[in-house]
Amino acid sequence: MKSVAIIVVTYNRLNLLREEIDALRKQTFTDCQIIVINNGSTDNTLDWLNNQSDVITITQENLGGAGGFYTGMKYAVENGYKFCWVMDDDVICESHALEELYKAYYAKEGIGFVCSNVVGIDGRPMNVPTVAVKLADNGYPDFMDLIEKSMIRVSCATFVSVFLPTNIISLIGLPYKEYFIWGDDTEYTERIASKYPCYVAGLSKVVHKRSIQKGLNFLDEVNPTRLNFYFYKYRNIGHRLKLKGEGLSAFYCEYIKYIIKLCLKRKWKHAKIICRALLAINGFRPQIMYPQKPE
Repeated sequence: MKSVAIIVVTYNRLNLLREEIDALRKQTFTDCQIIVINNGSTDNTLDWLNNQSDVITITQENLGGAGGFYTGMKYAVENGYKFCWVMDDDVICESHALEELYKAYYAKEGIGFVCSNVVGIDGRPMNVPTVAVKLADNGYPDFMDLIEKSMIRVSCATFVSVFLPTNIISLIGLPYKEYFIWGDDTEYTERIASKYPCYVAGLSKVVHKRSIQKGLNFLDEVNPTRLNFYFYKYRNIGHRLKLKGEGLSAFYCEYIKYIIKLCLKRKWKHAKIICRALLAINGFRPQIMYPQKPE
């Protein structure tokens, strides 16, 4: 049994997946097992995966990124792995990425998760985690407490490259698979960081080959599939605020005004998406699920 389960969630991006798996095979930390969650890909992904003897493949219907990570992390816990390292199928990891995450996790006791330093294909920062601003006992934020190890404390991150022990998953539960496509990683890493110190490990570097390298823009989106995904973004943001018990009223007010502006600009589809999201928040009540502990 390997100690680290590398969880990769994929859907119809075989060329990128091949490149990613190749990079994972070159990791200097070798006590790991690659596990691919195939979200019902309709290209040749499954055929290719079935010919990879060193990869465990779990195929399911397309449950989005959230459902994929839910399945992968559940598998890691229930099959006795000590750690899991989660990422999308468009993340190309430098050879020392996992080794640096492993070392960073042991930089101090009680760490919840560590995440990588993520850059785009042009070398500029992407998927930057939110720096923690909680005050230490001297009245200053303690985000620099491990700066000598190239680590900065964070309050949330994305599932581009996150490393965590499986016992944390057993304690706080799995991601909300119902989030489907947006914000599941933010909610989940916030859930961990609210209880444990969490860090970005600056020496662990990965390249995110996302098709859109610049920031995503709701108003400029023309792909109808991606445009419809924004429903999940706004609904899930509202749900996170509801969980925290703060800011939901202001959120509603802000986006009702935004809907009016969209209507004035004749952005009917955009306005409809936000209307649907706002109406869905109150009835959206996913429950935290917990994996079975291995015997």
